[in-house]
Amino acid sequence: MSAMSEISMTIEELRTAANALISAADSLQRFFSSKDDNEEELLQETRPLTLEDVRDILRVKCEMGFAADIKQMILDLGAKSLKDVNPSDFEPLVKAVQALGTGGDDDA
Repeated sequence: MSAMSEISMTIEELRTAANALISAADSLQRFFSSKDDNEEELLQETRPLTLEDVRDILRVKCEMGFAADIKQMILDLGAKSLKDVNPSDFEPLVKAVQALGTGGDDDA
């Protein structure tokens, strides 16, 4: 892979991470600034994860060396690949993947 391709890929990953941070900040702001709304209503306002969101998150962890672990998690969900994962499983899958390498698992 050329240096320019690697730089372009890194820039794209930074943009994806920035968008995720903006979304998280917006959610936190809505959560803490809305005293009249109850927590359930706020959670319903949160945008559900899309296949593209999950793919971006998993790609970063794969590049960190967790590809085999992620593949096994997908298989454990009864899917052959990420595109076969039920959207209702996106959030738990992302939480499990994000925990990889954080010391809260056996793979660090």
